[in-house]
Amino acid sequence: MKHQPPKVEDYNSEDATPKPPSTEKRKRGSKNYKQSQEQTPELEAQQPPSKAAKSEAPAENGDAEEPEPEDNVEDGEDGEDGQKDEDYDEGDDGQGEEYEGQEGEYEGQGEEDEEEDQQNSTVDEPKAHKVIEEFGRAPLDRTPLANKTLTAAPEMILAMAIDAMLKSRPISHDLTQRAVSHVIEVGYHEIQNLGKSSWEERAMVLKDGGYNRYREQGATNLGNLVDLVDGKYDGDLNNLLKKSGNNRDKARSLIKEIKGLGDLGADLFFNNVQSVWPAMAPFVDARSLQTAEQVGIGTDLDAIYAELDQDPLEMSKFANGLSMVRLEKKQGAIEA
Repeated sequence: MKHQPPKVEDYNSEDATPKPPSTEKRKRGSKNYKQSQEQTPELEAQQPPSKAAKSEAPAENGDAEEPEPEDNVEDGEDGEDGQKDEDYDEGDDGQGEEYEGQEGEYEGQGEEDEEEDQQNSTVDEPKAHKVIEEFGRAPLDRTPLANKTLTAAPEMILAMAIDAMLKSRPISHDLTQRAVSHVIEVGYHEIQNLGKSSWEERAMVLKDGGYNRYREQGATNLGNLVDLVDGKYDGDLNNLLKKSGNNRDKARSLIKEIKGLGDLGADLFFNNVQSVWPAMAPFVDARSLQTAEQVGIGTDLDAIYAELDQDPLEMSKFANGLSMVRLEKKQGAIEA
């Protein structure tokens, strides 16, 4: 299915004066949470007990949790709370011995460096388009927001932040996708609804979405997310982009202030948000960029972006497509 480029809306609200975090708690019976379906025994049997810290978590009346399969794990296999990407050793400088009597230390080195730069800037256009056509995913695909026009509306950006937070845990991709979809289904991508929820309600929503293993810490992190977005960005994460001055490094530093969203989560967030924050494009997370190199597409993001007509939505679909190629181990399908 072809997706039209998003209509990006500008949100220029001024930064709000930070407010102290809300400590109000509501009981599980609150009308703000409507459970969409009963937990099935099959879903209950998928995950082991949570080991997450319960910094604000009350007891859950003996709810039992069962083991969860470890196949098709999302990028979060490095650890918890904002896992960092693997460090890729670049090797030594490649400097050899100095040879006496030569005019220069590395005769012909300049030509070799120039040739290498030309190779790195070469993009395999057919493979790049194949990634999008066969594996590309638009932001918030397979959620209730998938059929809506993709814009920089506050609820869209918050949904992308929640998506990155939940998917940066070492849980199977299908389960995290189901949890993200359910969180959006009950309206937690709207800051007012999320702010009215209690810890118990958030934990139950995550459980109903299949996010059992980290539901307790997830419920806590969602509460902290409300406090940060309301207190520092006046309820709208678009103000984070404004505060960063459209600088990706600054924006990355600010987004990592969200509890439970570290380097890995920031990567997942930027893969998606570039579609509606064009100043953040072109972006591909480090692991997916390595996949692009492995399959022969190349790693020159500017050249890839140019090949995609500098369309930020296509760049987002490309980044997400590379992620799926890696998760599903389909590199051979692109290389063929």
